[in-house]
Amino acid sequence: MDSFQRRRQRRRRRRRRQKTIIFSIFAILVSGVSILLAGAFKAKSGPPGETTGASVQSTEVPTVTTAAIQIKTAAPKPTKEPTPYYNMRISEKDSYLLAKIAMAEAEGEPLRGKELVIMVVLNCIADDEFPDTVHDVIYQERQFSPIDDGRFDRVEPDKDCWKALENVKALEKDISDGALYFESCDYDNWHSQNLTFLYKYGNHKFYK
Repeated sequence: MDSFQRRRQRRRRRRRRQKTIIFSIFAILVSGVSILLAGAFKAKSGPPGETTGASVQSTEVPTVTTAAIQIKTAAPKPTKEPTPYYNMRISEKDSYLLAKIAMAEAEGEPLRGKELVIMVVLNCIADDEFPDTVHDVIYQERQFSPIDDGRFDRVEPDKDCWKALENVKALEKDISDGALYFESCDYDNWHSQNLTFLYKYGNHKFYK
């Protein structure tokens, strides 16, 4: 046998040893993964002796769920909670509209009269029957007469209107008794015939 053939045989034996080593490493890896998967499954399933306890827990789940469904069914329909004035984050634009409607509706009124006008707007926002923004409440059709006759566009808030707005923002409770409407005291109209009269202040009667 010449040297070429001997080298050829040595290469073949070396390749066979390499293949054997690779196969052994692969077998060890597969075995390790199998052991890890089996341990994870066992930990998730729990010890065999706790099968009865697991069955008891699974039977209790529908009872809790049913009770939760009954409570949810019996709960009243949620309503929009009135927003405390001191918690309202009124934007600069909305602040201007509130001071402006106070001027348009209560110019010449005492400070409290301007405060009440502003509070009526905020009460409407907190009520389900009215829009949810300062702009939409003030511009709601036939809600405020200065919008209809153009006075709202002509006036600018004075210092008392801005003071009234700051006072309302600082309040921790509604001092208007939930007023949602007001009208001039010069005459009675739809308000007095269809709403609950609350009180008179200055030149206005307030209702809800």
